[in-house]
Amino acid sequence: MTKSLVTLLFSIALITSCSSTPSRPQLYPNQVAKDRGPDASKQDIDQCLKEAEDYLKTPEGKKLKDSINPGSVSTSVGFGFGTGGSGIGLGVGTGGGRSRLSGEEQVRRNFTNQCLVNKGYQVVGWEN
Repeated sequence: MTKSLVTLLFSIALITSCSSTPSRPQLYPNQVAKDRGPDASKQDIDQCLKEAEDYLKTPEGKKLKDSINPGSVSTSVGFGFGTGGSGIGLGVGTGGGRSRLSGEEQVRRNFTNQCLVNKGYQVVGWEN
């Protein structure tokens, strides 16, 4: 297998694995999260994410997401090949500059956070 083919296949795998996972809120383990348990908490998160998607389809949601200045997301991926003795090494690094959320993602996260707060949860962050 040539170096360029390995690079291409690895690039495709890396890009698709990063982009196929939607962002999800991560909960602080407060008493509500502990009492509800992981399965019920996941269902509540899923419900709030669905409500956020529904809101984004309303005239108010569309207007709000369009009013937010979309930022740019930058991620760099580097590949390095080297030979040492009889082996070939492959190094992969991902690094990103500052990334900013799109207006749609900001509204989705804010709506979902508030929905979860209304249910008694506390959101500590979002996982991509």
